[in-house]
Amino acid sequence: MPVRRAALAAAAFAALLPGLAGANPLAGTWRAELGGQAVEFAFAPDGSFARRDAGPDGRAMTVSGHWTLDRDAPWLRLVIEDWAPRRVCGLLGCAAVPMLPRETYRYRLEGTDMLLLEDAGGRIALRRAG
Repeated sequence: MPVRRAALAAAAFAALLPGLAGANPLAGTWRAELGGQAVEFAFAPDGSFARRDAGPDGRAMTVSGHWTLDRDAPWLRLVIEDWAPRRVCGLLGCAAVPMLPRETYRYRLEGTDMLLLEDAGGRIALRRAG
């Protein structure tokens, strides 16, 4: 699965270059869990990212692409380049999984180990995991 390899590569790249990871406070891996739903963001210093969302039923979705920070305001911008699964199947057949090409979050760091992300869907608090 190419997306999973991209996520692992991003995390490995961040781990291998600790000097660069320190250059941007968002670089690294961040995790949160709420109501059985788990999310993990891996932000690599080179600007690539991978996000993995896993539901309580064990189903997961992985999204990858590139990230930037807006220097004039606290905005984290994600450009989505790949995701999986692209299709889901159920009792009534199969359907494509659509994905928006971009996501934007208002972000705030609290210390070095908590990242708050907020968009129209609400707020999520992530803890640094690496």
